[in-house]
Amino acid sequence: MKNVNMQLKSIVAAMSVAVLVGLSAAPVFANTEKKAKAKDVPVEVKYIGSNDQSPIVELSLNNESGEEITVQLRDMDGYVLYSVTSSDKKITRKFQIDNHSMEPIQLKVAVAKKGKVQTDVFQINRSRVVVEDVVVAKM
Repeated sequence: MKNVNMQLKSIVAAMSVAVLVGLSAAPVFANTEKKAKAKDVPVEVKYIGSNDQSPIVELSLNNESGEEITVQLRDMDGYVLYSVTSSDKKITRKFQIDNHSMEPIQLKVAVAKKGKVQTDVFQINRSRVVVEDVVVAKM
């Protein structure tokens, strides 16, 4: 009788460990699915160059589904710098940002698609490096 109780206890313990391991792994799979769906439209901002010390950036979006989307580019104070509604699969626009100071620039890109809004914030940091190379040569 003691032998049966010991076997029953070990079976119950093994099953409870298996259930706990199974339950602890389940939330991990649910979170990865939500993150994959959160970025419906990949947004990219690249630094192109500058004109009169004002940076020029390129905004690129991939609307693979071809559905109608609204894109808004705002500064951090909330002013709308650019807004467009389009159903193009690839949207690329270049912007010159009038900022002559060396302070960082923050841009907020909002993409609205079927009532859902995806917001990305980009920061442009500029630094100036002066290199002076002096070479003395015998003539």
